[in-house]
Amino acid sequence: MNLPAKSIVLGTLLGGAVGDAIGAPFEGLWTDSIPSADSLAASFHEYHGYPNGQYTDDTQLTLATIQSIIEQDDIIVADVARHIAELWRHHSVIGPGGACTQAAERYLATGDHRNMGAPVGQAGNGTAMRTAALGLWFDSDESLIPVVAEVSRITHQDSRSVAGGIVIAMAANLLSSDSDIVPHSFCRRLADSCRDINSEMADLLQRLPNYLNDEGVMDFIAHAGQRTPEFDKPIITPFIIPTVLASIYSILAQPDSWVGAVTFAVRLGGDVDTLGAIVGALAGARHGIDTIPQNLIDCLQDARDIQVLATRYHLAIHAQAGESGR
Repeated sequence: MNLPAKSIVLGTLLGGAVGDAIGAPFEGLWTDSIPSADSLAASFHEYHGYPNGQYTDDTQLTLATIQSIIEQDDIIVADVARHIAELWRHHSVIGPGGACTQAAERYLATGDHRNMGAPVGQAGNGTAMRTAALGLWFDSDESLIPVVAEVSRITHQDSRSVAGGIVIAMAANLLSSDSDIVPHSFCRRLADSCRDINSEMADLLQRLPNYLNDEGVMDFIAHAGQRTPEFDKPIITPFIIPTVLASIYSILAQPDSWVGAVTFAVRLGGDVDTLGAIVGALAGARHGIDTIPQNLIDCLQDARDIQVLATRYHLAIHAQAGESGR
């Protein structure tokens, strides 16, 4: 694997934050209540109670993870857990999910990261929302899979959530280094990365390219992994399986445009701050920082701080590659 260029690292971190901020005002809404793609790309919309361009917990947990890596010059799972839990200690989390909140509170009470994650049966998307940038750290599947699995278990023990965290990290890794993305082979690589963790996720990912341009694709994605649909109309809930499938599908459906992929994802409806964060990061890993509208970066909260963090992360990736002879 080629080491990611600075533009790619910036695109992944800033892209995730911008996508998060695009989706945040519309979390939980149906497609017909979300503005057009052109409107979403033109400017941030009002997020009641927050300043213009505010991102949410998806970005906060991502940045906490990257901050830990920079400070430790490595991925130390216990330290990542501490950084994540500190967000709750300081009551600074915006729009937190229940599983991540419970995990952080368990850590703050015990100081033990090994059993802080939500138990099996709670398969939320709080893993996938924070692992895209993590994928840039690795030069092989063999090293990525077990480490991202452990980072995912900080908040979720369920194998579906762990698999989702791995898939999004792997997708960012592949998108940052492969110029051509062939849907069937791309999804096969993603499926292979998580098959030993959760075969259901793997099987659904491998089937996903068959639904490109199929009218039934949103029913397939939104209802995936459920015995009975939660809603009559397709919408992307915080359940990990639809979130991951919708994120990957957005990249496949809009492979040549950061704006196209992110606005497509947000207009699916439902948990669209998380969809925006994941797809913004993945599209940023594919296209780099220059494809993200500058007007949105300029209005993003803490944009300068995120840029500095991304620059330091880029240097850390290259430094550890040099030490390992990569």
